[in-house]
Amino acid sequence: MTMKIKFYGVRGSVPSPLTGNQVEDKIVQAFRKAKELEAAGFKHEFGQDSDLKWVQNHIQFNVRSTYGGNTTCLEIRCDGYPLIFDMGTGMRELGKAMIPEIIANKGINGTIFQSHLHWDHLQGLPFWAPLFMPRRRFNNNFKFYGGKAWDSKLEDVLKGQMNQPVFPVNLEELQHTAMNMQFETIWDGREIKRNAIIADVLARKLFHPQETFGYRVKHGDAVVAFTTDHEPYSGDVVPAGLRELIDGVDIWITDCQYSHENYLGNKDGIQKLGWGHSYPGYIAMVAHECGVKKIITTHHDPSSSDREIEMIADSVEAICDISTEPAYEGMEITLV
Repeated sequence: MTMKIKFYGVRGSVPSPLTGNQVEDKIVQAFRKAKELEAAGFKHEFGQDSDLKWVQNHIQFNVRSTYGGNTTCLEIRCDGYPLIFDMGTGMRELGKAMIPEIIANKGINGTIFQSHLHWDHLQGLPFWAPLFMPRRRFNNNFKFYGGKAWDSKLEDVLKGQMNQPVFPVNLEELQHTAMNMQFETIWDGREIKRNAIIADVLARKLFHPQETFGYRVKHGDAVVAFTTDHEPYSGDVVPAGLRELIDGVDIWITDCQYSHENYLGNKDGIQKLGWGHSYPGYIAMVAHECGVKKIITTHHDPSSSDREIEMIADSVEAICDISTEPAYEGMEITLV
């Protein structure tokens, strides 16, 4: 049994693409680093096939690349079957990646688990290509799981963001002419067993404004937890639901949006307590207490630079001594 994880959107709150000035700054930094290496004897004649490998080996990631600007969207493939977690703007890239498979197989089946309905977690659906592929040619079938205590049902909110005048294509029309969509209710403690979707999935509520869910996915011996948008609410006590989701997992994919300084408001004067996002000290404490094997930080703050994203992940690892990496768009992890 194989589990393959791929990140398509890793930012929180709002999409945050690089600006032109930021791109230019990266080019300047890379050029300076290359000149330093050349002066130290690490000369490379660019124009060879090994250019990319040389850059990857000698220029740090936050200079040569970027963690990405799309909001949350994660795909976990269990023996090829797609489980999608959240529909942020990264869903557009996910859709593009799915098209060759859909064309080859004349369709695809999958399941979508929604954490909550804040804009940054659902605004990618109207730009998800498989949603528009005509039913007369492609048999695309997806089941959507969403909460029951939200002010509006998942299906109604998704329709609302595509109603005129805010979007030119109506979701209800697509339900009749394109993708087959089913909507299911999720609740705190609900378990969806393997015979329904090829993996065992557990949902538990997280501490975040309005009802929000985290998910634990088990496929064979591999166990992964996805807990976007949550923060501490009772000192050093690990919430029971969060503990159940992440206890002993191979990989914990978690919100760690702020540095502790930023969380307290020391960085910009705006205190973030109650905003529903975490910081390194809390994530490290929870991971250590729950026996997490590896941490992937995500839901990066839109104001964080690539270097600041790395510093937050480094802080987590320094505190708990558990391997920690920040998620980037295109990042892939395979568990067997």
